[in-house]
Amino acid sequence: MQLKLLFVLLCFGQLVLGQTKNEKEKRIKLSAFPITAQNIIETLPKHCKRINFYKETDGEKLSFEAKFKYKGKRYSLEFSDQGLIEDLEVLTKFKAVETSIKTRIKDYFKSSYTKHKVIKVQEQYVFDSQFEPSQFITQVLSQDSGIVPNFEIIAEVKANKQRHLREFTFNKDGALLSFKTINPTSYEHVLY
Repeated sequence: MQLKLLFVLLCFGQLVLGQTKNEKEKRIKLSAFPITAQNIIETLPKHCKRINFYKETDGEKLSFEAKFKYKGKRYSLEFSDQGLIEDLEVLTKFKAVETSIKTRIKDYFKSSYTKHKVIKVQEQYVFDSQFEPSQFITQVLSQDSGIVPNFEIIAEVKANKQRHLREFTFNKDGALLSFKTINPTSYEHVLY
């Protein structure tokens, strides 16, 4: 009986975690951002390059994103529709993830799917309101912030002879927080 209950709970958890992500991203001008977000973007270091601005929707949620390069790394600063910082992500490589975390993530993929291929990895620094927005950004950009990231991983996975493109979020220890299936038509912009 307990085994059946555990199985049902695991299946239900997968349904809750496994929503479909159907993002659409449109390039816009900074002036189309909420004023609060514009003011925060103005505080970015002067050495930021290739700053582009996007409006993003997934059918339910509207957000704004500023993508830029700083000291050779690619960043994505995401804001709510109200102009509040949600997170700051930095593109990284899977091999750069700390070994113990990487091992736990690999173990998850091996135990959950017959095959997997990691396509993209980002460190995700979720905004904490204990910081001022400019202080939070400075801390993350310094790469010596003490702020511990989550890991957002886009991977192609195979289970039950079906392939899926999914976005997984793992916590600082490599434990799965959530995943969403990505609609292949919204995949193009996902690579950066």
